[in-house]
Amino acid sequence: MHDTPNDLSNRLSADIRWLGNLLGQVIRDQHDEAALDLVEKVRKAAKARRSGDEVAAAELRTTIDGLSLDSVRILSKAFTNYFQLINIAEDQQRIRVLRQREAKGPLSDSIESAVAGLKNAGIDAATMRSLLNRLGVRLVVTAHPSEAKRKEVLIKLRRIAQMLSEVDGKTLLPRETRQLELAFSEEIEEMWQTRPNRAARPTVADEVDFGLYFITSVVMDVSLDIYDDLRAVLENYYPDEDWSSLPPILQFASWIGGDRDGNPNVTADVTLETITTQRAAARTVYLEEVAYLREHLTQSLDEVGVSPELLEWVQEGGFPTRAHDEVYRQAMSIIWERLNADSYRTHADLLVDLRLVSDSLIENRGQYVAHGMLYRLMEKVRLFGLHLVPLDVREDARLHRAALDELLRAYGQHDGYAALAETDKQALLNRELITKRPLFPIEPAFSETTNRIIATWRMIAKAHRKYGTNVIDSVITSMTTAPSDVLTMLLFAHEVGVSPAVDLVPLFETIDDLERAPEIMEVLFNNALYMEHLQTRGLRQQIMLGYSDSNKDGGYLSSNWNLYVAQQALSEMCAKYNVDLELFHGRGGSIGRGGGPTNRAILSQPPGVMRGRIKITEQGEVIAYRYSNANIAYRHLQQVMHAVLTAVGSPTHPEVKLEWRQAMHKLSEVGERTYRKFVYETPGFLDYWYQATPINELARLPIGSRPAKRAKGGFETVRAIPWMFSWMQSRAIIPSWYGVGTALEAFTAGGHGGIDLLQTMYKDWSFFQALIENVELDVAKADMGIAGLYAELVTDERLRDEIYQSMRAEHARAYQQICAIMGQRELLEHSPVMQRSIERRNPYVDPLNYIQIAVLRELRSVPPGTERHEALLNAVLATVNGIAAGMKTTG
Repeated sequence: MHDTPNDLSNRLSADIRWLGNLLGQVIRDQHDEAALDLVEKVRKAAKARRSGDEVAAAELRTTIDGLSLDSVRILSKAFTNYFQLINIAEDQQRIRVLRQREAKGPLSDSIESAVAGLKNAGIDAATMRSLLNRLGVRLVVTAHPSEAKRKEVLIKLRRIAQMLSEVDGKTLLPRETRQLELAFSEEIEEMWQTRPNRAARPTVADEVDFGLYFITSVVMDVSLDIYDDLRAVLENYYPDEDWSSLPPILQFASWIGGDRDGNPNVTADVTLETITTQRAAARTVYLEEVAYLREHLTQSLDEVGVSPELLEWVQEGGFPTRAHDEVYRQAMSIIWERLNADSYRTHADLLVDLRLVSDSLIENRGQYVAHGMLYRLMEKVRLFGLHLVPLDVREDARLHRAALDELLRAYGQHDGYAALAETDKQALLNRELITKRPLFPIEPAFSETTNRIIATWRMIAKAHRKYGTNVIDSVITSMTTAPSDVLTMLLFAHEVGVSPAVDLVPLFETIDDLERAPEIMEVLFNNALYMEHLQTRGLRQQIMLGYSDSNKDGGYLSSNWNLYVAQQALSEMCAKYNVDLELFHGRGGSIGRGGGPTNRAILSQPPGVMRGRIKITEQGEVIAYRYSNANIAYRHLQQVMHAVLTAVGSPTHPEVKLEWRQAMHKLSEVGERTYRKFVYETPGFLDYWYQATPINELARLPIGSRPAKRAKGGFETVRAIPWMFSWMQSRAIIPSWYGVGTALEAFTAGGHGGIDLLQTMYKDWSFFQALIENVELDVAKADMGIAGLYAELVTDERLRDEIYQSMRAEHARAYQQICAIMGQRELLEHSPVMQRSIERRNPYVDPLNYIQIAVLRELRSVPPGTERHEALLNAVLATVNGIAAGMKTTG
């Protein structure tokens, strides 16, 4: 018997009600009945306001404006913790639904459905094997500061989720129910008494620890499950082939501790320490599993044989063997001791020893043991090595330029490299690349920036010598604007001797740079010295595309379309020079920074662009959302693998018609013009932003080790994350949709095929469908009523009215046009689960916005540095967590 949709819905409601009641009891225990009454009073008023009750809206505002800071703190914690629990309940509901669907047959976007589809399309075993050898998906975790929750809180939430999963669907005895309620109450009480925000800004080491927690506790094991599934599916559909050894198709990497772009805290020593920390974390995982095997591999020589090679190896390890000795156990003891002493330089050395044990077991009727826990350990070592994950290094191209300029001045080679024309820069770099004299002196005595650049490149060489070249295999230069930026990387890599061992990755971020990217790469491909480097890298070129900054630069439509066009043009350019393109997508968590389902993003790429290898960032709060729960992580990776197999393996691709491209070009132009006129050209816009959002206060939120700006300066230097974060907090979310409504309205009214063409594009073009549905979600999440309350914080009444009314009108246009394209009366009609989730959350998010606004108003009238100012600031920051949890994103 399977639950009906109504049954499942009832179980979700029951979970939410039960968890809410437990939270209520904790609030009562921690404070008093009056505290719980206040929470309930505010909740009811917020819910009535949502129904159009103006009296309730006034009551809500009056109640919150009159609260003491203690009451504000209780309310903020109550609604924040409620959202944390709702999120867990919704995740569990999602898992229930997925399990029910899978029980009826393969899920539509699973590995099995992808392989089945390819088999039905005529892909034979040999072609499938060739396809797998070309595939490579690397998901890169980053320390982008958009996770508002502390690791300590995330661990408690994960424990609650695990307990909820363990009892799901079980009939509990009365004593078990009592014990369960006590266990849940214990965790909720601990959450209530735990500081939600960090007391101080995290160090890079804290961020490294945060990333390692998810990799070692969830990612490693779930990745193995994905490989197991892929192997089983291949054996089912291609039974005559041996699929026991699969290439490393799915891998992870990290920027945490390697990304120094705008973060002065990531020094060469910090990056080297990060690699050491990752290695220690990998060894800890393996030591635990080897110790487990040591206790379980108790086979006696009285019962089973052992290979001569293993016997000799154990004897050499200092264990004299006798007829009754447990040789396999002794072998695992030797491996444990060597691991514990860090005697294995590379994972290959460790695998040699493990394989001795495995081969002997298989030869002596121990195939189940060999293919069980021992096999999983060997697979883990093969996939994650002793370094755990490769560490990417990223630096700003402008700092590379400045360092080279200073070096050349110091040597008397040129007194103005930075001012040279681009062709002259390239000629100079070519000469330097073949010059025999050293570029970096033994003891650098330059500016701090130049010394840091030299130290970084020397650190890469040191890490390679000490741990092997796989610990750092990609170096990225952000804000790439010219071929000389990449040639500078080549020069520095050549100087320290690592150029054959690292990919040199340009990162194109702004709209202008995306448009010039193909031309830049063609210049590089025509450079003989650069092509020599590519030969050493197997004629593979990584190119990174920035979603966040391009959106901040040109708005949602222009960013997405220019990224699409750039991908296709770069693919064609690489094909022209017989270079394999590996696109690296710098996608953020929110829609405005390239967020949305990863599998849909892969499938909506231009036809033929996905040739096999792809990298995608997993940023900020996305890491915890996707990898806190093993079941959610498993589903996410299944979808990613389905998308990659389908995109690369499908023998045909849907046609993208010329009129569709022309339509997108027009939409992009109007959208960018509208967005830039509003954001960049409206007098006073920055003043409105600073006052109508908590952007200045967010800069004080200790959620990341790097500053909110890359450098001193105006709006252009502001990072995309705080830009998006601030608008998400005020519920306006303009980076995701401003300009979209005007562009769609102008197109439908302009005689270009109108609404019929857009509806056809939505129906038949995966790119346009993903674009519309992604923006639809943030238009649905945006709340102009709440945004209007934030607008009241703007002191200039004329400016306030002008900008807010423009936002309100554009939001209405986007709402109307999206509904028309999708053929629905209201947003999210096609996604009732998401629609209900937003409706369920709004009455609980609204009070947090009301609190934030009230506290911001007072905070900005109190002198900084005073005790009251600090107390008010802490109250504002407490609301940030709750709003982020309620919106299920930060920015």
